[in-house]
Amino acid sequence: MKKFSKKGMIGIIVGAVVVIAAVAFILIMTLRVSTGEARDIALKESGGGDIVSEEVSSEGLWNEYGFVIENGDRWYKIEIGGFGGISEIESGTGQYID
Repeated sequence: MKKFSKKGMIGIIVGAVVVIAAVAFILIMTLRVSTGEARDIALKESGGGDIVSEEVSSEGLWNEYGFVIENGDRWYKIEIGGFGGISEIESGTGQYID
């Protein structure tokens, strides 16, 4: 069995960390949703309607999205995480007041 020097082991560990970080970065970049995809998710959740307010906030490598949608006499406030999951939803009737 081959013995590795201390420098060799450190090199292997650093290389493994770099590979793991690169894979994580690639996964984040491919799995995150765009603004258009977030809009589609929000509109689907509300059953359609008109987007009257849109907010995008950056959280590290991805964005979080907030939408206010009016559909008939109902309004929906929907927050969507960077990977497309709905993190919060509120709804009511009448005019939306922030």
